[in-house]
Amino acid sequence: MMEQMDWEYYTGKPGIGGELKEQVDDFVVQELSNHELDEDGDHLIVQLRKQNMTTMDAVNTLSNMLHISKDRIGYAGNKDKRAITEQYISIQGVSEEDVRQIFTDEFELEVVGKNGYIGLGNLEANRFEITIRDLNLPQDDIKRRTESIVEDLDGKFPNYFGRQRFGSSRPITHQVGRLILKGEFEEAVWTYIAKPYDQEYSSIRKVREELWDTRQVEDAAEKFPKQYRYEKALLYHLTKNPEDYKGAIKRLPEGLQQLFIHAYQSWVFNRALSKLLEDDWYDEKYEIPLVGYKTDLKDNKPENIIKEVLEQEGVSQEDFRLQEMPELRSEGSYRRAFGDFRKFSVLETDEDDLNMSKNKERVKFDLPKGSYATVMLREIMKNN
Repeated sequence: MMEQMDWEYYTGKPGIGGELKEQVDDFVVQELSNHELDEDGDHLIVQLRKQNMTTMDAVNTLSNMLHISKDRIGYAGNKDKRAITEQYISIQGVSEEDVRQIFTDEFELEVVGKNGYIGLGNLEANRFEITIRDLNLPQDDIKRRTESIVEDLDGKFPNYFGRQRFGSSRPITHQVGRLILKGEFEEAVWTYIAKPYDQEYSSIRKVREELWDTRQVEDAAEKFPKQYRYEKALLYHLTKNPEDYKGAIKRLPEGLQQLFIHAYQSWVFNRALSKLLEDDWYDEKYEIPLVGYKTDLKDNKPENIIKEVLEQEGVSQEDFRLQEMPELRSEGSYRRAFGDFRKFSVLETDEDDLNMSKNKERVKFDLPKGSYATVMLREIMKNN
């Protein structure tokens, strides 16, 4: 059950196929925000343009260059790594001249004024310009299929969490979350460190396969390249503190620990929404629970399906109290079953300059915060 990622589609029409993010500039994201400026504000408002790095990586780099805590840098959302992105950040306790002295090939900064702290969710929408490549269909058919599916969607699509929520090449984040909820810390640690997936580079997959079979901690950290710092941190901890698996998990950044729980909540949400679509359920305004220990699972169809999923998983609402790791406990929240998209247009269909004898399509659209462009395009592409 946990492995399932083939969520139900909303439209029945055949898609166009294709691949995303074959090169960095295939995926362009612009944050749409209305940050009113105030010269008495205590934070600089700065436009950050980056590519091929996450927002968190850019913030970490910037905090080091400015010699300040990363807690003094705020942002509304973590933008994709393999993309060209533009978003606003707030920086406390530095001057405009400090920011203008930053020179790096990794990102660009432009001071736009002053205001207060920019926190998660503090944006209106994101604008996407995305190229879909490696298309086998004739160009006219690509455009016709795309526009026909968009017409059927009528501005709505199933508001699934995107695959990146669970790990694009190695979808284990939600699996680790379930194991933590169940108090199975040893298996959670080994799932994070060692569970292998075919989509990873073969050299890393072989390291994980060996560890998955042997569970041998001694010298295991040295087998991972330096960029696998979290795997190394867990293994170093276990080398010094054998069997302290809960302590190993606590060596990870608190945000990553919380992501494990949130990813599992997201998986349950996706599974429930998929089952609802199988039954032709539709309610564009309904908010499905992201289940936690305080969630009121009413006697409605979405909540009843969530109960079924949790029962199949052997997880209870009480598990979300996380008695052994209370800092990760989750009351639960809600998410709309269907997301909105606006201003969709096909900008061009053309020959694919990266893939011989194939075509490409470039599209543009706006999404509200919290929705995934890859999920919206999934309906058009029909690639699981």
